[in-house]
Amino acid sequence: MKKNKIVSKIGALVLVVMLSILSSITVLASEQKTESEPCQDISKNLTTGEITVNETSTTFNKNNSGVMDAFIPEGMQVEPTTRKVLGSDNRVKIANTTAYPNSAICYMEMKFPNDNGLYVGTAWMYGERVAMTAGHCVYNSKLGGWAEWVRIYPGSNGGTSPYGVHYASVLHTDTKYVESENPNYDWGLLEFSSDIGSSTGYFGASWTTSSLVGTGIVVRGYPLEKNAQMWSMSGSIAASDTSKLSYYIDTTTGQSGSPVYKNDGNYRCVGIHTNYHSFGYNQAERIDKSLFDIMNKYR
Repeated sequence: MKKNKIVSKIGALVLVVMLSILSSITVLASEQKTESEPCQDISKNLTTGEITVNETSTTFNKNNSGVMDAFIPEGMQVEPTTRKVLGSDNRVKIANTTAYPNSAICYMEMKFPNDNGLYVGTAWMYGERVAMTAGHCVYNSKLGGWAEWVRIYPGSNGGTSPYGVHYASVLHTDTKYVESENPNYDWGLLEFSSDIGSSTGYFGASWTTSSLVGTGIVVRGYPLEKNAQMWSMSGSIAASDTSKLSYYIDTTTGQSGSPVYKNDGNYRCVGIHTNYHSFGYNQAERIDKSLFDIMNKYR
């Protein structure tokens, strides 16, 4: 009799756990990007204060992938490309920040209306006058909404800024991020008034509807505790869905906005590092076709 009660309780517990998991899966699925709700660009001009919802032309076709190549300035030193991950691979400090692609990765500072302090993040050049970052680096409702200003230091190495400091003139993120800070639309784009990327080089990008599980990647940026020094770690994608890429690669505050690029020597980003997930892994905003189109509109 006691045994039956125990078995009954175990069965009930298993059922509760199963229903909880199914419920979680349903919630996660309901938050995913879909073709009917692609990324939608909204921007703020920091000179005029004008906020604009921008139309992005997309072509509906049968393609399930796309690429945009990186740009490496002629004569620039290029860091040795691929390396295999064998066992554990902890973050390492990047010493030569003027070699590509390090030159195209930017230490970033931003100021929000409701806080007198400075916030730190990472950005990466995607064109001569365009850089990508995380949405929460340009917009935060608790801190007053749009950042008052954002500035980048490409290739920063502690107290050294080999490519100077540059202030963004226009900030972009997703309408859904502005409306509710939906984490599945956590991307940001910065426009500048000078041709930074012609000196630093810039990343390419790629998108695909296929699974990216097992793809070798690098996450490289500026951890807050490292004082404007660049750190990097490589690994592979553990899970991918329509909105997020998940990986067991070490990151800390300040690396939000870091490029997540394939470790194959082509320097094409597949995501933008955004957050830690309570399930025990770090995540990136996945570059899908709608975000890819927005990025290339300003490239």
